[in-house]
Amino acid sequence: MIKILEGVLTGIIVVFLFASIAGFILDMPVLVSYVYSDSMNPTLKKGDFFFINPLSKGDVGDIIVYNMKGQWTVHRIYAKGAEGYITKGDNNIATDQQEGKNPEIKSKDIIGKVIVIKGTPLTVPKVGGYVKTISNKISNFYVAAALLIFGGVLVTLNDKNEKKRKRQKVIKIKFKTVYIITSALTIAILILSMMLSWGTLSFGYSSTLAGGQNEGWYLPESTFEKELSLQNRAVYPFYYFIEPRGDRIQINGENSFKISSGENKDIKLTINVPKETRLFTEKIDVYAYLPIVPISIIGVLYSKSPYLPFIAYIGEAALLFLLLHLIAGVGNEEVIRYRVHRSGTFGIFKRIRRGMRL
Repeated sequence: MIKILEGVLTGIIVVFLFASIAGFILDMPVLVSYVYSDSMNPTLKKGDFFFINPLSKGDVGDIIVYNMKGQWTVHRIYAKGAEGYITKGDNNIATDQQEGKNPEIKSKDIIGKVIVIKGTPLTVPKVGGYVKTISNKISNFYVAAALLIFGGVLVTLNDKNEKKRKRQKVIKIKFKTVYIITSALTIAILILSMMLSWGTLSFGYSSTLAGGQNEGWYLPESTFEKELSLQNRAVYPFYYFIEPRGDRIQINGENSFKISSGENKDIKLTINVPKETRLFTEKIDVYAYLPIVPISIIGVLYSKSPYLPFIAYIGEAALLFLLLHLIAGVGNEEVIRYRVHRSGTFGIFKRIRRGMRL
């Protein structure tokens, strides 16, 4: 019975680990996500970690996770409209679609329904806050990789360790193992150096009937030109891809280019001022990649996801390390040898006590 439970638990861990990897790569929630606003309070509180049923698109009254203008949102289906669903946060006064602010949510925009037990969403309180804090400091790619490695070690080595624990006397670490670990760390540093160069260009302006009277004030439904400067502060060149958030910005020129170390690139934009009168902030996401992989390959992979080009870098680096390993002709030599005493930790204390008696 215990073995069955262990197997079920292992299966669940594996499923969620790979779901997390898929979510990070595709930049979308898969099976799990967390709440980052108060719009669903008190049903879902800010920071709550919740679970998603990807097999259901939901119906009126259900809480769903969907893409609205490029942003993943978790709200309740308020009603059915002519072209899709009308949604609303439990803590919001208006629906998301009121006054045509957002389009109705179609089935293709929904990735799943929040799992609910007896009318209450299945959540883990406050976990989302910790996830957000960590993700701000560490790349999602590396969090996912760490989870996968940790989970893989638990799943694949646990049984073997139990069987070998009694008969294992010596720990032997070969050069091949050290080489693999060193290669993996080198690849991780390579990718990290690129992701640290990712960022966002942003600027603000006002849509107002007093447009033109002050700098940054524009008439509603007008257009204006804006120029931003992107600088490469690294000591090596980068391929850059820029992508505006939303449909109010048009890039006048190429959205991918190469910038050498210490140089700048001027980016010219055309902005369509919204009809609504208020302050607006526009953002442009910037993604950087080292020029050691052809730009054509990076472009194809980037068109699917900003994370996919890393597959090409990992493959290229892994092939290089493999060739170096084959040329060197080394691998099975022992570099570390450690004898493990059968008595383990308790044996250590016994030896200490014997030494004290002497």
